[in-house]
Amino acid sequence: MNIQQFFNASPKHYFIAAFSGLLLTFCFPPIGHPLVGWAVLIPLLFLAAANKAPAAFTLGWFAGVCHGLSLLYWITYVVNHYGNLPLPVSLMVCFLLVAYLALFPGLFCAGLSWLRQRGLPWLPLAPFLWVTLELGKSHLLTGFPWENLGYSQYRWLSVIQMADFAGVYGISFVLVLSSALLFRMIFGSKNQRKRVTRLISTLLLVGLVSVVYGYGRWRLATFESHQDQSFKVAMVQGNVSQDTKWDPAFQQATLEKYVRLTKEIAKQQPDLVLWPETATPFYFLADRQNTKTLIQEVQKLKKPLLFGSPAYRRKGVELRLYNRAYLLDGDGMVTGYYDKIHLVPFGEYVPWKKILFFVDKLVQAAGNFASGKQAVVLEVSAARVGVLICYEAIFPKLSRDLANGGANLLVNITNDAWFGRSSAPYQHLSMTVLRAVENRIPIARCANTGISAFIDAQGRILQVTGLYETATLLSTLQLGKGKTIYTRYGDWFAWSCVAISLLGFGYALVRKRGEQ
Repeated sequence: MNIQQFFNASPKHYFIAAFSGLLLTFCFPPIGHPLVGWAVLIPLLFLAAANKAPAAFTLGWFAGVCHGLSLLYWITYVVNHYGNLPLPVSLMVCFLLVAYLALFPGLFCAGLSWLRQRGLPWLPLAPFLWVTLELGKSHLLTGFPWENLGYSQYRWLSVIQMADFAGVYGISFVLVLSSALLFRMIFGSKNQRKRVTRLISTLLLVGLVSVVYGYGRWRLATFESHQDQSFKVAMVQGNVSQDTKWDPAFQQATLEKYVRLTKEIAKQQPDLVLWPETATPFYFLADRQNTKTLIQEVQKLKKPLLFGSPAYRRKGVELRLYNRAYLLDGDGMVTGYYDKIHLVPFGEYVPWKKILFFVDKLVQAAGNFASGKQAVVLEVSAARVGVLICYEAIFPKLSRDLANGGANLLVNITNDAWFGRSSAPYQHLSMTVLRAVENRIPIARCANTGISAFIDAQGRILQVTGLYETATLLSTLQLGKGKTIYTRYGDWFAWSCVAISLLGFGYALVRKRGEQ
């Protein structure tokens, strides 16, 4: 294979690839619209149909780069502002991540082009291949399932209900299949069969939309007729600047602010009060004075409090740091805690440290946290609370583990102040919605600077705060009941897509080359 084949595409096709990448970004918040997701892959399918595999890979990769840079631009700000890296280096860090993620749409285009060249029915295999690659992106190299295609539908309640049996990957499958059918309707096939092809594609698309929408309406109606046990949750969005959060001069003021806001919301008699990730700018239990103050305030309020705090544990001469969530009962006693399991690479720890030994010195803000060992369900009267810290909410397995452990309420405490006034907090919230639907468990999301929200088991956002505002929220949630197919069996649908993709490509390898 000649390297020149990878770049053997017309300038017009590179323009289409750039448009395709930007169109993908337009699916997602804060500016996106869910309807775009149903046709978003038509340009990529066109590129796969018009180019040989090497050129299709390059075009797909270029589309992925355009998508990644417009979706994840905020990484540059985080690394530059909090990692203290020079702007050119921060831009390079962002580009390297985007270049890696762009490999997946590149492989998607190349794979479809290769199947087409082998004479296989490449369009029907498109949704299976896309889901296979999304699953790979979500697990390889610690995993980064940020805004997989299915998340674009988070506001379309009737569509996302299918996540309770197929997960977010099932929604991605439907969207890619829709694009494939629309592509066939637009471009048809050979002239003598064009009308029949378009008619069949139209009927299949109508059937697909009807089934997805019909299932969604049925599930929503089912929930309306059930009244589960209610639980009142209050949350405090402290809106503490990341630049001053750990400054000892502001430590007392931060604690006083959270206490004052909690006193106000506690008048409405919540069953549980939430503070965000690392809400206490000190080591709870280790800092005796601030710990005593916090416990005394909880005792006065007589309300259980769940909050985030850094923690440490000594093992011999070794000191291990943890990103922890503590639960205090109304008497100020610690009744449980949870240590974050899925840490942020290069933010809370450095992966492959023996190889990347230089990163600690390069990224000054890189933490050295240890990972928690297991999911923990905390009990507060009728609620069995499963805690997700920060971006753990974007990993479906963690929520499933909590649900299988008996959780009937999910709590996501986070500190999105790192993202500034970018699109990242909106994107982060959109992915959290699907965890509620997959497991049919409501979610209380408490963020330091926003966006805080209450999400019911149908995926409906009941209340939401703005960015960078001091706020409190209160809601009565219906606790989860029972386990869904997805909770029990996980990503069975996605792994089925992997199996079908492997069978399709395996058959193509042994089959004689057919007509295009």
